[in-house]
Amino acid sequence: MKNVRGTAQPEPPAGTEFLARSDVSKMLGVSPNTVTRWAREGRLPCHVTLGGHHRFERALVEQLRRDLYRASTSSSFAPVSRTPQED
Repeated sequence: MKNVRGTAQPEPPAGTEFLARSDVSKMLGVSPNTVTRWAREGRLPCHVTLGGHHRFERALVEQLRRDLYRASTSSSFAPVSRTPQED
């Protein structure tokens, strides 16, 4: 298989499960076009079949989903006070 940039990629280990773009979009809660864009930008590693279809390793997608969930539940911002402050 080739990666999205068209360079040869080592064959994944036997038994690696691959997902189609539509499956990945459902898992991550984004559109299929977003999945393709992330793959082209190098944000989401993928393999491209001889027919030009993107395939994504399930383990990598599940890891990304966990990372995105963790990022959305932890906030690095301090809470904003809604009461006016006196000077």
